This record gives sequence, structure tokens and C-alpha cells, in this order.
Amino acid sequence: MSNRMLAALAVGSLMLVAGCSGSGTDAKSDAPTTNAESSPSVSQPKYTKFADFPGKGLVTTEPGLKLGVQVKPVDTSWAPELIGKSADPGSHYFAVYVAVTGELPDRGVENVKLSYLRLKFKTTVQKCGPVQSDTCYKEAYPSSGLDEVADGAWRNSTWSETIVGTNIERGETKIGVVGFKMPDTENAKSFELCGPTKDAEVDPDRFACLPVKTPSRKAS
Repeated sequence: MSNRMLAALAVGSLMLVAGCSGSGTDAKSDAPTTNAESSPSVSQPKYTKFADFPGKGLVTTEPGLKLGVQVKPVDTSWAPELIGKSADPGSHYFAVYVAVTGELPDRGVENVKLSYLRLKFKTTVQKCGPVQSDTCYKEAYPSSGLDEVADGAWRNSTWSETIVGTNIERGETKIGVVGFKMPDTENAKSFELCGPTKDAEVDPDRFACLPVKTPSRKAS
């Protein structure tokens, strides 16, 4: 075999080896990434239990019922619309979002409603009631049913009213919202959420109350 033919065979062998090495590199770079590599971690929604929300709870009982609930305000907002209802021109809803659980830890409560709650404040505009008092008690309207809602999601939840109420199982925590229609000219700075008790079912001056945060009037 001539020297020229041997040289040609040697060059061909080197090119074949180089080609195989290149294919291996390309195959590795083209390999699909796994889900663990490509998918970012997604945080799971958090559902806080009643006792873990900060602040004190309000123990209240709907008039005529033997078993009540514990209610704890978790947020407030100044809303032009709430539960599908628009406030009248010149007014907004003072919305109070609440966590609710049974009065007693070892039993549930049936047909729980929020419509009997009241908002107490010292008015700066028109006086309230037949005696024209500075102390006003606004009735809750509209008020929602109760549901399991993740932390911080209550303002964007789709709320609906309920006539029959919502059942709460033993140890369960649910969230709801109540609205109190307020004139835009009201400049009260201190508010309380109040509710009747077994010892004071009718007279709002004797209702159990606890403070709620004054909501911001800035557009959110």
C-alpha cells in the first residue's frame, strides 16, 4: 500500500473520532431539563387558626340562640362596593373582615350569621337615634356568609350573602365580612365592633365591643 493511501486513511480516522466526540457534546446540551430544574417553587396559601390571629376575640350570641361564636377583626377597608352592592353616592362601606369560630372549643355552631353585629363610634356629623346621641351604632349591611379564606385574600374574595347562615364545625375557623354604610363626611377616628351577648340581647349600650382599625380612605 502506498504512503499516500496510508496518509489518507489516517486523516479519515481522525475526522471520524472528532465527529463522534462532537455528537456526544451536542446530545448532552440538548437534553430536556427536569421539572425540578425548570419549575420555581410555589408558596402554598396559609390559613391561620382563630387563636393565632393577633388581638382579643369578641364573644357574641345572636339573640334567641343558646350557643354563640367568637369573632375577631382581621382587616378593615373603605369600600365603594361590597358583596355585590354599591354604596350610595356620597358614602362608602366601612368593611370589617372577621375570623369566626365556635364559642366553645369542643363543639360546632349551626346557622352562624353576622348581620346582627354593630359598629360603634362617636359621630362628627349627624347625630344618631331618637335621642340624637353622639354615640352611633351602625347596623351591619351588607353581611356575608362564612368561608375558609387564605390569609390576605379576603379583600379579593367573591363574597355572597346568606339568609340561613353558615355551619362552623368544632375547632374550625372561617372568615366573613360585614359592611356599615358611612357618609364620606364622617371623620370619626375611633371605632368598635359590637355584638349582643346572653346577658345583653337588645340594648346596644350593653353589647360586648372591641376596637377595630380605622380603614384608609386612599384608593387601593
